[in-house]
Amino acid sequence: MNRAIWIVSITAAVILGAVGIFQCKSKVGPPPPPLIAIEKMGQLVSLMVKVSDIVELTENRALDIPWSTWEFRYAGTKVLMIVKGDCSIATDVGAAKFESIDNAKRTVTVVLPAPKVLQARVNHAPPSQGGSHLYAINNQGIEAIIPGSANRTKAIEAALSLAQKKIEDAGKSPDVVSAAKENTEHVLKNSLTALGWSASFKWK
Repeated sequence: MNRAIWIVSITAAVILGAVGIFQCKSKVGPPPPPLIAIEKMGQLVSLMVKVSDIVELTENRALDIPWSTWEFRYAGTKVLMIVKGDCSIATDVGAAKFESIDNAKRTVTVVLPAPKVLQARVNHAPPSQGGSHLYAINNQGIEAIIPGSANRTKAIEAALSLAQKKIEDAGKSPDVVSAAKENTEHVLKNSLTALGWSASFKWK
């Protein structure tokens, strides 16, 4: 979700919270925390990670050797891929819980689920535009004289699957998760401050 959309979302959340506060104040005095305003944010994307990596993979052709755990590798295709991609990290603020609510002091503790990978994407744009590309494809053994391209296709598909996993794993690193938490707290704290509340945060 781009920056402009988040600005609109946060603004809408602030307005909803302000309306809720006005209505509560007119009926029952000090309002509760603006729970609806936060929950309506849904999946809050707080970090986008750019990933560059290298995938090296060999898809072998082999024959099992009877009565043993050995195999005879007689051919194969080796793929070397330059991987480019990105990974968005989000927190499901719709699942937030609230503790230690003090209406008089207007303070609250927000309990949040840990940030997770929302989307991991291999960039398939041309290399000139910063996309991934196959750097080398090499035949091994007698691969070059075996009819058909099935093993070559299988090797490329396996390399792409590994590239996807590398990008997803990049979004799960402790440093990335820590940065996503910090950014999420910053956004929510500013939103709550605008509504007159002071917030602290706990992560599940």
